[in-house]
Amino acid sequence: MDINDVVTIIQEHGYSGLFLWLWVGAFIIPIPNEVIVSTIGFFASEEVFIPWKVFIVTYGGIITAVTTSYVFGRFAGRAMVLLLSKQNKMRRKISRAISIIEKYNTFALAFCYFVPGFRVLFPFLFGFSKLSFVKFATTLYTAIFIWVSFIFSVGYFAGEEFIEIFIKYYDIVITTGVAALVIYILVKIKKTRKLRKLSH
Repeated sequence: MDINDVVTIIQEHGYSGLFLWLWVGAFIIPIPNEVIVSTIGFFASEEVFIPWKVFIVTYGGIITAVTTSYVFGRFAGRAMVLLLSKQNKMRRKISRAISIIEKYNTFALAFCYFVPGFRVLFPFLFGFSKLSFVKFATTLYTAIFIWVSFIFSVGYFAGEEFIEIFIKYYDIVITTGVAALVIYILVKIKKTRKLRKLSH
């Protein structure tokens, strides 16, 4: 499915259809959200949608999807993990995700939405791990707001050709950006701890 297919869906179903697409579609339709959100941003710039309204609907649909995933994990996690683990590919993905969660905890939650393939799985597993909803919402809703703002802006301020290039190389761009940010944060933490030791 390409940008033109996304455009058709948005034009035919409007705001409510977009909300449902981002909510339910996250679980059953394999379209990367960066494709949808950047396309929405582009059409907002073309005055097909009211920018602030479509942004809120987009953000609302996405946080509803991750919250649904969290709730499933919280209340039906054990059965779902057993079911999903029957597939070798999914079992490896779950095992990898759990090891990341155990190592980085909420730090992993903050960045999970930037990585395709973990957007629905990570909220589910954090629900399964019984992370408090307040901590879950505070961390992930903020991260998603940043992500949506960035991807929406790419679509809004760039042309359709640039969107297609951006989507094609999204994994490389985001991986590089997230890695650079993680390194920067770790360096800052290390320097802060060193300064505290010296002050004592």
